[in-house]
Amino acid sequence: MNSFRDIATLAVLFMSLYFEVFILITYFEHRTKIRGILHSKKADSVNMPSVTIIVPCFNEEKTVGKTLDSLFALDYPRDRLFIVAVDDGSTDGTLDMLQCFKENVNLKILTKENGGKHTALNLAISESRTEFVGCLDADSYVKPDSLARLIMRFDRPEIMAVVPSLQVHMPQTIIQKVQKVEYIIGAFMRSILAELDALYVTPGPFSIFRRTVFDQVGYYRRAHNTEDMEMAMRMQSAGLKIASAHDAVVFTSSPHTVVTLYKQRVRWTSGFLNNIKDYRYMIFNMNYGNIGMFIIPAMLLSVISIIFIATMFIYDVINVAHSWYVRYQAIGSAMFEWSQPSLNWFYMNTTPLLFCGIVAMLVMLTFIYIGSAMTSGNRAKILELVSYICLYSFIAPWWILKSVYNVALSRQLSWR
Repeated sequence: MNSFRDIATLAVLFMSLYFEVFILITYFEHRTKIRGILHSKKADSVNMPSVTIIVPCFNEEKTVGKTLDSLFALDYPRDRLFIVAVDDGSTDGTLDMLQCFKENVNLKILTKENGGKHTALNLAISESRTEFVGCLDADSYVKPDSLARLIMRFDRPEIMAVVPSLQVHMPQTIIQKVQKVEYIIGAFMRSILAELDALYVTPGPFSIFRRTVFDQVGYYRRAHNTEDMEMAMRMQSAGLKIASAHDAVVFTSSPHTVVTLYKQRVRWTSGFLNNIKDYRYMIFNMNYGNIGMFIIPAMLLSVISIIFIATMFIYDVINVAHSWYVRYQAIGSAMFEWSQPSLNWFYMNTTPLLFCGIVAMLVMLTFIYIGSAMTSGNRAKILELVSYICLYSFIAPWWILKSVYNVALSRQLSWR
């Protein structure tokens, strides 16, 4: 058992390191281009194209007002910016809040029976007549220059969508600060995956599309409550290019407790696995480039690896508990007697597992450092880093295990 476990653990660590080093090398190969985005010249307002921003709403009375305020404050020509807020059958005061903004000439308000976010998006897309279309979730807020920076990334006709850099809006609780670190890593990863033509999600908060995308591949689908991921996978399967603008900052609300974070991530991870299942024909298919040959397999491997590590951890806990129980039966309370600890360097653990683990951690810290620089100085503090490493290492396996369970039994999750 121990030999198999050691071999499997080393294999998992090696593959994790291989992926991390590959991503890091890709960054250094493209760093001039990636860094250059931050120093791109100011947008020419005379030539800015028309854009429709859709705000789908369901019971968002507490946040949608601030969302619309941030859109009205965008540094973008007023005559080329159109905002469509869609009330998807809200049961609170969302519609009343929207009506407070009805005098704004840039805003159009639509109402419909509740059918899910994808139906709200599709209704607005069907009525849009602009060159570009984007979505902003009703609990997210954009910086004034975000839209212009996103539009500037459409500098080549083959680019069909651009995704922004997401940051946690005003993190207060330790759970939100942990997510702040995660989002920093996410911004770094999206920039690298964009260079590999392997982005597999167009986030709901402020991804921008050419309007023709929806004519080519169709409108949004329910897609296991992860329509933004399915749309990106559909675009990739059709050979449409997705770019990233890490200097276009969008702030999004995040779960503030372990329970709400767990529920959100179960939905995200279950949706990811179900979408991969739907697009399984892309896996190890050379016709789909890096996303099919490398990124999707690596993501699936990471899920398997985390399940393996979690299983071994549970096995160790049970073994230790059993060992303590046996010792307690043999010698009683004497096993709890305290002795003065001593340090002897001869007994320090110097196994390959420890070495690989340290290297993997250092590479991850490098990701965070680079990501912080890329996201306009959104730097993680020491306590946030420690919390991220400790908390995510403990709770992430549980939502992954739950998600695998859901997919295996074809269980459908509700949005809320």
